[in-house]
Amino acid sequence: MSIINYITKKIINLDNNIFSLNYDNSDQIDSIFKILFYSLANNSYKSKFIMFIETLNSFLQFSREKFIQYFCKIQKTYRALCRFAFLYKYKKSLISITTDMGLNNIDADNKNAICIYHSNTRYLFIINDLIRIINTSLTNSPMFFIEPLPSKNPYNNLPFTKSNLYNIYFFIRFNTSIYDDLFFKFFNCNFDLSLFYDKYEYLLREYSIHNFIKNLSITDFVKEIKIMLSEYNYVNKKNKIEIDKDFSKNKLIQIMKPYFTLYLQSNYSLITIIKLKSRINLNNKLKKFQKFNPLFGRKIIKLNYKIDTKFKKKSFVKCYEFNDKHIAFYDNDCKKFLTNQLSINDSENNDSEDNDSENNDSEDEEILNPYGFVFPQIRPVANYIF
Repeated sequence: MSIINYITKKIINLDNNIFSLNYDNSDQIDSIFKILFYSLANNSYKSKFIMFIETLNSFLQFSREKFIQYFCKIQKTYRALCRFAFLYKYKKSLISITTDMGLNNIDADNKNAICIYHSNTRYLFIINDLIRIINTSLTNSPMFFIEPLPSKNPYNNLPFTKSNLYNIYFFIRFNTSIYDDLFFKFFNCNFDLSLFYDKYEYLLREYSIHNFIKNLSITDFVKEIKIMLSEYNYVNKKNKIEIDKDFSKNKLIQIMKPYFTLYLQSNYSLITIIKLKSRINLNNKLKKFQKFNPLFGRKIIKLNYKIDTKFKKKSFVKCYEFNDKHIAFYDNDCKKFLTNQLSINDSENNDSEDNDSENNDSEDEEILNPYGFVFPQIRPVANYIF
């Protein structure tokens, strides 16, 4: 017999029914209510709330108000017993984990420390660690396919219960000044993964793009940048951006990261206006980038003097450098900072394509100096071919 069955029998006094030989006439509960609650006491319904709704909508003649009072009394007693059982198990349980995700000890009195009761065990967490765990699960997107996962306890690999999630939310809401947009939107969906996915798939795609960039290794990042530039060069064959294989990887990533963000948004964003604007902005900005320095990324060989100890012989030493001069990605935004509150600027999206005549200088420079060599002003001794 379940707890709800036992409580119903005691409150409604179902043992004293009209068909019993020892029926007590002093019973103050009407027989009609004993009949109505008999189904609840004998598990005739899958849910007590289904029984509650169907009974209220039935054709039987009885006091609906009194029926609701009895049902609320049963429910209140049931919740009180559940709360008592929870407190008993909570106090008897042991604290299994007392360190954060960085293996630093957690002070239980820390204002950012929260204790989670999960699977009959207590776990101490720093709230920021929990937020990261939940957001990582919600933004799971292999190959940019959005697949939100249930948030799991990292110490037992079991999903957090809905009560755990509510406790985490209310702790953040009333004990911290943290506002995590993604987790709060999950709360607004009652922690329903299906509803959350249907409502915020476009937003999860934007998070997945930024997470993809953040988690890329240096080698993979360089490969992705080269793919982006190869696509640009295929369309703009007269204004190519070619990077030497020995160019600094870290510097290339630092310079090209905002362009690569636009590239991913133009290919994978689910927001049409962002996808369209990113594609236009990427093409325009790469054109300006190439026009500013057509030889960006090329290897430069400088020839310097070397004099021997007897001051008689002179020879040349090769010195390798790279052309890394580039235009600032946010340069235009900075110039218009004090006036951009006055109007919407769509100049980048409306820029016309550069015509061939604007690029004649850069093309001539490449023809005259195809490898980007820079020779110092020295007295010519011999012809050098590299």
